[in-house]
Amino acid sequence: MERYHNQLSILSDYYLRQVQNKIPNIKINGDLSHKLAGNNNICFAGIDGSKLVKELDEKGICVSSGSACSAGLINPSHVLLAIGVNPNLARGSLRVTFGKENTIDDVKYLVDSLEKLLKK
Repeated sequence: MERYHNQLSILSDYYLRQVQNKIPNIKINGDLSHKLAGNNNICFAGIDGSKLVKELDEKGICVSSGSACSAGLINPSHVLLAIGVNPNLARGSLRVTFGKENTIDDVKYLVDSLEKLLKK
């Protein structure tokens, strides 16, 4: 179990560093020292999260918008609002969860795809 946790932590840490380095105007949500190893939620300013989810899906990438508690809803996540995220920013949230089948190459593909889509 510890090995699995470490693998997820490596993927998540790499993902968060790459997004911070390559994509401006983001907000990482939650407490990074007390989170599930493979779970990440980032808001992208000025972005429609549901549209971003669809565009990533077209590239074979499975992600969600909002928090797990509000998956599928149109309104901003009540969880993100409760932790103080601005409603307009919360609409641009993206939730990414890594699992045992994911690799660093998957993360690189995700970040590269995000970077390209967000430049549009």
